[in-house]
Amino acid sequence: MDILKSRRRFLQGLAAASVYGPLSQFGLARMALAGQAEQSKLKVVLVVVPDGLAVDSYTGGGFGDGRGLWHPTAQGMDTTTFTLNEISAELEAYRNQSLYLRGIILGPGNVGHSGWNWVLRDSGSSQSSIDILLGQALPGTEPSHRSLFAGPHAGVDGTPWFVSFQGGVIRTPHRDPVLMAEALFKEPVRLAEGPQPKSRALLETALADIQEIKGKLSGAERQKLDTHLDSVEQVIKDLDMTQPPVGECKPVTLEPLDFRSARDRTRVQANHHQVVATALSCGITRVATIQIGRSAESLNIIDVSTSSNPHDCAHRYSGEAFWKGTRQWYARQVKLFMDELARYQDPHVPGDSLLDHTLVVLTSEMADGAPEHMIDMPLVLMGGASGLLKSGEGAGRYFNITAQADRQHHSGNPVIGKNFVDMQRIWATLAKAAGTTVPYGGNIEPVTGIFSNV
Repeated sequence: MDILKSRRRFLQGLAAASVYGPLSQFGLARMALAGQAEQSKLKVVLVVVPDGLAVDSYTGGGFGDGRGLWHPTAQGMDTTTFTLNEISAELEAYRNQSLYLRGIILGPGNVGHSGWNWVLRDSGSSQSSIDILLGQALPGTEPSHRSLFAGPHAGVDGTPWFVSFQGGVIRTPHRDPVLMAEALFKEPVRLAEGPQPKSRALLETALADIQEIKGKLSGAERQKLDTHLDSVEQVIKDLDMTQPPVGECKPVTLEPLDFRSARDRTRVQANHHQVVATALSCGITRVATIQIGRSAESLNIIDVSTSSNPHDCAHRYSGEAFWKGTRQWYARQVKLFMDELARYQDPHVPGDSLLDHTLVVLTSEMADGAPEHMIDMPLVLMGGASGLLKSGEGAGRYFNITAQADRQHHSGNPVIGKNFVDMQRIWATLAKAAGTTVPYGGNIEPVTGIFSNV
């Protein structure tokens, strides 16, 4: 009975603190705050698509030939004169705000579908992913959403190959956009004039009760309670640090859809874009990861094929048209997300669009889905990025970074050879541009020429 009584008091404390309180997607729309500081603040969104972006030709074979449908055609190593390829051309609308990098290797280079363990992390696949590190350095108003993780169709078949890690612990993304919106757009738990003392006191009372119960338990039950204690302590810390939204947040009205269904796939993806963009425009978070499907995914893209899943298409089992069509669909979703960012007002510089101060990074957990290798990785950085991205001064830019290579691969490809830059150095460079560092072993020397402040 004592345990049940304490549990009730604990839940009442959470409710009073609005953690489980009424959710209002429209409350934020009324919270345009006066006196917003017009000081730009960088936002970062990492987008990971599965099974590569066809960097090799349809008949590339082996470790590929580097002559596929992704990398732009350019005559120089660093140039604003380049031609987008059949898949990268899906992003043509944002060419002038884009920096296409070439010459990157991920992890061991040939671990196939295990690449999700490396793609946003260090070469040892043992540390936190870059989104977590950026979230700590670029806080929004809600500490519990420092690094938003949206995975519309990642792991819907029970295969949790997720790309975001807190230390060595894999994170599970928000998959239902309706539930993600509810988690993000609850009524603020703290007003502008300061914390709610009653809410904090109730939580501290619940914490004291649980500490008392802890002394009566042992073994597995005590370990479970320790986990709950950590959660309550984190809630108290978040209450102290939570602030009101900094912009006029648009209402989010979503039609409930089956996020596990191929039929609703494209619409669910669009809903995720809307929720993530709204969270960024409210200042709730400044860092997000969107994982569009898992490696070797099985959920059909019916806009392309009702009969072949994207994994089979990546392997070219279903013919060239479906191979190309699925890769184009992924790139097109990123273009549509960029469109969404462009529609919103930046929360810190109201005269600018959200895209003006957002950096969008697109990559995959492998280079090409048929050879299943991770050399000559696809990677493009896009958006205004508060002026930090060196994207050719409004012309767009192609940059082959092999002159700064730190690794060799025994195969390489006929186009750029065997010298590559380790992907973790890209994340080290991004971290430095954001004012932080990565705790990664090995070479973390920043790559020069990507950001104006690095």
